[in-house]
Amino acid sequence: MNALPALESERYDGWILRAAGGYTGRANSAAPLGPGELRPADKISYTENWYRSRRLTPMIRLTPAAQPSNLDLLLDERGYSLRDEGVSVQGCPLDGHDLPLDAVEVAEGPVPDPWLATLAGFQPRVEQHLEEVRRLFSRLPATTAFAMIRHEATPAAIGRAVLEGGRVGLFDVFTRPDRRGRGLATDITLALLGWGAGNGATRAYLQVVPSNDAANRLYRRLGFTEVYRYWYRVAPGEG
Repeated sequence: MNALPALESERYDGWILRAAGGYTGRANSAAPLGPGELRPADKISYTENWYRSRRLTPMIRLTPAAQPSNLDLLLDERGYSLRDEGVSVQGCPLDGHDLPLDAVEVAEGPVPDPWLATLAGFQPRVEQHLEEVRRLFSRLPATTAFAMIRHEATPAAIGRAVLEGGRVGLFDVFTRPDRRGRGLATDITLALLGWGAGNGATRAYLQVVPSNDAANRLYRRLGFTEVYRYWYRVAPGEG
């Protein structure tokens, strides 16, 4: 959550409600982190009104640690549907990772315009929400790195890393379709891991869709293993 701060958030009886104009599930869903004192049904109703008042789909991000422990069942009974297959959050120690590779450009600080433009070109949803994405990225922690590999002066692969509390998180690792299968994602990932290690991180984490076989093979090869999964429940009639 810290690695992608929302544009608006509210703490409500152990839950955190976050909104960012609709870009990414993480920044536009409720995180039930604590049991609180109110009835779950009342908190769900409040959450639904909170998101609908912002013209957003009410959505709750669940993990095995979600509170109350039967919340997934309660949402299912209320008609909430599952959104896609969920996400695998994986981690690994950073022992043995070198500094960034020479072939990878790594820039720290505010998001470079060419990097953001490349992300928008790779991901149509980013282009659709470009203003929200720009505002979100302006809130990123100062210790953020943006990596890029160029081919014949044109961006071919990118990635982003956020450093916090001895951990480095990897996000937005994409390769241009016509340059896939050449190890560019590996180079981007290694460069960002090296940047994290060079700045004091001892562990890395990332998130990946379980059905993304190519990405999962890469991350297993680099030593990542699953820590937990999260999934979304979406209000009835709005999935």
